[in-house]
Amino acid sequence: MFGSNKIKSHSAVRDTGEQLKRRILSMLLIRTVLFTLLIAVTYVLQTMGSSVILPPPAVIMAFISVVFIFSIGSAARLQNKTHHIPRFALFQLLYDALFAALLVYGTGCSQSIFTPVLIFPVIIGGLNLYRIGGLLAASGSTILYGTILTCEYLGYIPAIYAEIGYVPRHDLLPMSNLFAVYGITFFTIALLSSLLAGRLRRAEENLTTTSRRLDSLNLLYKQIFDDISTGIITVDNENFITSCNRATEEITGFSADEVVGQPFFNFFSSILLADTEQICQATNFKTRDEQWIRIRYSATRLDLPSNLQINEPGSADSKVITIRDISQLEKMEKQVRDAEKMAAIGELSAAIAHDFRNPLASTSGSAQILAMEADEQENEPSSTSRSLTDIILRESARMEKTITEFLQFARPTAITPQWFNLKLMLDETVSQLIEIHARCQKCTVTIDIRERFNCWGDRQQVQTIILHLLENSCTATCQNNPAAIIRAAEKKVRGTNYLCIQVIDRGAGIPKSLREQIFTPFFSTREDSTGLGLSIVKMLVEQHKGIISIPDDRESGCLVEVCFPLPEENEE
Repeated sequence: MFGSNKIKSHSAVRDTGEQLKRRILSMLLIRTVLFTLLIAVTYVLQTMGSSVILPPPAVIMAFISVVFIFSIGSAARLQNKTHHIPRFALFQLLYDALFAALLVYGTGCSQSIFTPVLIFPVIIGGLNLYRIGGLLAASGSTILYGTILTCEYLGYIPAIYAEIGYVPRHDLLPMSNLFAVYGITFFTIALLSSLLAGRLRRAEENLTTTSRRLDSLNLLYKQIFDDISTGIITVDNENFITSCNRATEEITGFSADEVVGQPFFNFFSSILLADTEQICQATNFKTRDEQWIRIRYSATRLDLPSNLQINEPGSADSKVITIRDISQLEKMEKQVRDAEKMAAIGELSAAIAHDFRNPLASTSGSAQILAMEADEQENEPSSTSRSLTDIILRESARMEKTITEFLQFARPTAITPQWFNLKLMLDETVSQLIEIHARCQKCTVTIDIRERFNCWGDRQQVQTIILHLLENSCTATCQNNPAAIIRAAEKKVRGTNYLCIQVIDRGAGIPKSLREQIFTPFFSTREDSTGLGLSIVKMLVEQHKGIISIPDDRESGCLVEVCFPLPEENEE
């Protein structure tokens, strides 16, 4: 494991083509500037009396011109080159070593002051092309420098040296020592520069990767900060707002541009900020639109280093405030509490109503026995006794009906759907209606349904629904000719098959202002009604997952339509 990591840490780092092109262009620029400056400085020193060996000015100008022309040509060729760029860069290093060697050869061979110039191709190669570039440049510089020493040892030196009294070296040992020192120096610098370049490159890559990750993390945090449904506000130690998220804008109506940099209490005066962490508190808040809402908030101290403070480099005592709009939540909580109270009251009332049934049945039965015994006597009963007995029986029947409706509403039974003959059930319902309700005895009910028409649902509950609707229809038309019509047909609503039953009367209809209230429990426009009939109808229809509606496009009368969903396979 250690060995593999060690090898990996010394592996070459590769650049992209564009990066390498930029590095080569920099290398060409450094070449021209370096050689020009070196020769210019040396020429100036020579004119000032320094003993520096230089070729004639014409040769110097020719050398500089060659360097310039070659560098410009290489740069132009590099712009059109799309492949083999590393190989092109390696050849440029060799050319740099060659130009340095020519400069050394023309300015004193082993005694030239420009010998260290041979190190520059090695350094540039190691930095730009890493290990392979450094070693190749070191090899080229070593071979060229060895060639220069060999030429000097054999006497192949420029003729100008004789004119200035230059004495070449012919001692093999000193020249070998010089060659070894410079050769070792070239390769050492190559290894060091390539190692340094590799480490710098890996550090740059790691820094780039870390920067990308930090940017991604920052983007993620910003996305969470903006998309979270809870409003978040940060303030500095002087309670100036430093940031707020999108949820804060939606809750308060104030945009971030308005509040950032402003005092916190200019916008949130109802929120208290303590020095310690606060438990969630609720308060009323006035939005930008002058609307009062209920919010729940908490303020927490945010200890950040001074260099991480937002818009406040010297602060170390910031706070973060979270706010939530709980207006709807409190309404829902109130509705749940009211529903729980109503459920408890309903259970208690249902128990009381159930207990009333037994004494009511005894009272009604006793009154019926008294009426029967009075009829069996030879003498006619007094009108007062008969009247009182009728009142007891009538009121007992009304109380029984009220208790039955209340229990149906308070304790609905589960449905047991089945197929049944709708026409037969409606005939039974009409007979039951006339028998139970005296006011409906003169009501004419027309059943406009074919004989063999089946319905899917709980037969008893569907019968209860129709019974309540018919009672309302007959009561609504009692001033004129009481009559009602029942029709049925299959419909398709939003892709689902329904069996719809319509109960139609010719009464005054239901005003539009009351259509939202007629299904409310205990709401009624009649003095002798409990107001539970239509509430029971709606509850039973919803148990069947059906639809109840009262179309408002009728000019007279009332039409109530209840629709029951049919199973997927509709078999009559």
